Amino acid sequence: MIKFYKLLYALIILFFISCSTSPPISTPSTKNKISILTFSEDRFSATITIPSGPNSFEHALRQLMRHDNTMVLDQYLYGIDEKSIVSEIKDAIISSLPEDAFQFRIKNFSTIDNSSIMDLELDRNQIEAKIYTILKKYNSPAMIPISPLFSISKTPPEIHELNNIKLLIPCANSTVPNKQLLLPNAPRAYRHGTHRGIDFYVNWGTPVRSVADGVVIRAEHGYQEMGPDFRLNILNDTKILGRTPSDIFEHLLLGQAVYIDHGFDLISGYRAVSIYAHLSHINSNIKIGTKIKRGQELGKSGNSGTKDSTLKKKTGAHLHWELILQNNSGEYYLGQGEEHENLSLFLSNLFVND
Repeated sequence: MIKFYKLLYALIILFFISCSTSPPISTPSTKNKISILTFSEDRFSATITIPSGPNSFEHALRQLMRHDNTMVLDQYLYGIDEKSIVSEIKDAIISSLPEDAFQFRIKNFSTIDNSSIMDLELDRNQIEAKIYTILKKYNSPAMIPISPLFSISKTPPEIHELNNIKLLIPCANSTVPNKQLLLPNAPRAYRHGTHRGIDFYVNWGTPVRSVADGVVIRAEHGYQEMGPDFRLNILNDTKILGRTPSDIFEHLLLGQAVYIDHGFDLISGYRAVSIYAHLSHINSNIKIGTKIKRGQELGKSGNSGTKDSTLKKKTGAHLHWELILQNNSGEYYLGQGEEHENLSLFLSNLFVND
């Protein structure tokens, strides 16, 4: 978009140019001409060609103002292997840039033959600096420190201590992803935090089941989806704080969720709590205090709490699952701080289908 005063400046220049030359004679070849808006191949620059004589300069300006200039980011995200997180990275870049970063600036104004030419451009340096910073974070998760959402134990058990545990996979016949960005410890730059769980990308409405026996301690039956503008505002709070506060993460970004307390029996010496998030539905019998059996259906997968859900879309459906472990030193999430290769192997052996 172009700010009003810049447009006014351009129009004043156009007015003086038109006054300094003899008025053109309206002929069939000129009176129906309109201004033409064109973009460069990389979308970082644009040109408005204004022919002499009566024309619709306003038409070209409206085209420019309606244009989604964030499209320039797509060329940098094209080569990302994990397509499911492309929109997330794009959102992280956009939220990190100033509000006027995608507004065109007037670079040059000239006249050629019987036309006036207005050249405009985006601030490529400003945009690319943020693009490369965010991409580097996603390619190097270690660059984003783990910011605790609560009291984090400094000495969590190593995963080799948990090799005797077998959990039911939360969505039947699904598989544990091996992509680093879908597993614990991956960066979540859009909220300035770290991923604590596993993202199972399954179809909308896929049944979600408990991984083990337990008791329901939270069931968000009354969850109300936030609006897109509100979501952007709370994400801006994470930008200011440099981390994701627990209230924003657990009560908003996880969407409709179920928490199950597995007590101290699942993992010796630890209280274990599993979380099932972004649900589209929770079964009516799933209430606080309800005893749950391994494999019992809790609800259906969805995308609540995500950007797509706030826009009333059903795209991007998946189950976010995580396991929180607690002892007298604090608490942490399963797989915290583990190297991706070791964690991926451990998780592939942790879950069974029946």
